[in-house]
Formats: sequence, structure tokens, C-alpha cells
Amino acid sequence: MTALTWKQDGSKLVTGSLCGSIDIYDASLKKIKYKGKFEFNYVAPNQIVVKTIATGNRVVVKSNFSNEIRKINVFQDRYVVANTHETLLLGDLETTKISEMMWKESENEKYDFSNPNICMVFNSGELTLVEYGNNEPLGNCRTEHMKRNLISCRISYSAVEKGKAKKTIAFLLDLQTISIQDLDNNSTSAHIMHDSKVKF
Repeated sequence: MTALTWKQDGSKLVTGSLCGSIDIYDASLKKIKYKGKFEFNYVAPNQIVVKTIATGNRVVVKSNFSNEIRKINVFQDRYVVANTHETLLLGDLETTKISEMMWKESENEKYDFSNPNICMVFNSGELTLVEYGNNEPLGNCRTEHMKRNLISCRISYSAVEKGKAKKTIAFLLDLQTISIQDLDNNSTSAHIMHDSKVKF
């Protein structure tokens, strides 16, 4: 054997011999088909290669903390959510951006993918915002009102201030009060109070 290499995502091992033969070995703990649209290839306890069957595109979902991935799901045929004992992985299969943050799973989490750049995770009255590709949460806020039409999160990449994109969220403190928060410095920009209930 004169040559040996791993595929970059760890799913295959290739060897070459002095006689010119090349052998390719599939490195897989297990493979699972998901909803007939995706294939999960477990190449290590902390690493899964997610393949879109229709296009053949592959995205590596890997825990940087070497924790075993216990559960993985794909939402809206685009967004991947995976859990380890200590972390939460969120990713966009189209942009191949994956985020991992420290998280204790409660199994009551609700996810909102209405914003293409941000995942909103709602758990026990607390809203956590995660930008795909960033391992630190954008911000947190307390609200009991999690409907899409009652929360607005905006990242303006074109409006650059001091080399950073402008990141803002508006949400309801109660049914008649809107709070606007600057996510760059985690400060409140404004409170807007109304006489009637806010519906949108």
C-alpha cells in the first residue's frame, strides 16, 4: 500500500497499492433514509453526512464538542436540527451553514424558520435567536407571544455600522406593548404602548 487518504467528510477511505489498484471503503456506522428525501450517514458518533437524494448535495453536521448526536430532523426540506446531550445544532442545507451552541434539551422546544438567516427557538417563555453559521446566540428575550405575525427579526447586512451588520428584533412584552431590542449590544431601543391589542 503506497497511498491512503480519507474523504474530507470522513465517509470514505481510499487506498492505493504499488500494483496500481485503488480500493474505496465506505466508512459508515449506519445509514438511515429520512422521509424518502434525505439520507443520514453516521460516519462517527458526533458526525452525520446529510445527503439530499434528489440533488445529491451533501452537508456535514458535526459536533465540535465531540458529543454524540442523539437526534436529527429536517424541517421544510431545508433546515436541520440535531441534539446532543449538551448542545443544539442548527443548520441550513442550502447555504451549508451550521451552528452549534450549548443547550439543555427540554423536548418542548418550538422552532421557527420564517427568516432565512435566523432560527428562532422558543422554550418555556424564552425566545433564543440563532444566526446560521454563528455558534453564539444572537440574543434572548422573554415573551409568551410566539406567533410569526407578532415577532419581527431583521438583519440588515447592507446597513453596516462600525463594520457590523444591524441586527434588531421587535416582539410583544404583553398584548399591548411592543419592545424593540438591538441585538448587537443587547439593549432596548424602544417600548411602544398601544390602547388596543397588537395583532401584527
